[in-house]
Amino acid sequence: MLYYDSMTNKIYIKRSGRKSVAIKIDNQGLVTVFCPLNYPETKIQQLISEKRNWILTHLKQINTDNSKNGDFLDYKKLLFGGNSYDITYNDNTIKIGDIAQIKYRKDGVSSLKKWLKKGAEDKLETVLKQWASVMKLSYGEFFLTQARKKWGSCDNKKRIRLNFRLIMLPEDCINYVCIHELSHLLHLNHSQKFWNTVAKYMPNYKIIKKQMKDYSFTLQLF
Repeated sequence: MLYYDSMTNKIYIKRSGRKSVAIKIDNQGLVTVFCPLNYPETKIQQLISEKRNWILTHLKQINTDNSKNGDFLDYKKLLFGGNSYDITYNDNTIKIGDIAQIKYRKDGVSSLKKWLKKGAEDKLETVLKQWASVMKLSYGEFFLTQARKKWGSCDNKKRIRLNFRLIMLPEDCINYVCIHELSHLLHLNHSQKFWNTVAKYMPNYKIIKKQMKDYSFTLQLF
């Protein structure tokens, strides 16, 4: 269901069996109200009205961030290892700064994604294994993911998933996510004991965690 607001434009209404009501805004500025199946439309309108300033503030920030990162979102630049590289397309060849050249047939962006995923396969599990050894922990299976909202996850079967886009981030960010997910092997929650474990291996994790927000735009890529 679509709701049109004079200030915020389109707002999507998603009804389900949930009991609570929430408003979420994704990295592309899509506003969605999640609510119970029989939640009155008048209350939805009231909620949107009450949260209008909050919504507009977030949309303004998203527009600012997307404008700042426009060259990355348009695939004119590529972030790799925390460094920015110009991308040039010529004669079915993609040149990534001075670090790589990739041949492609039809879709250059798909070829870029394939190259990044290959680098992620080689890099991310290596870092994960190194930290598992340091922390004296053993995990189950490892997977790369293409999640849009999560950098990583760990489930109750000790399976760890890492977002392939982490390969674009600095080494400290990769280390943080690996330590974070490995710590879930001991505490499958975000309790103080969990954060104490993270802090034991990365005392400055709060700084790194905050820095990662600057790279959230990469979750929109590919």
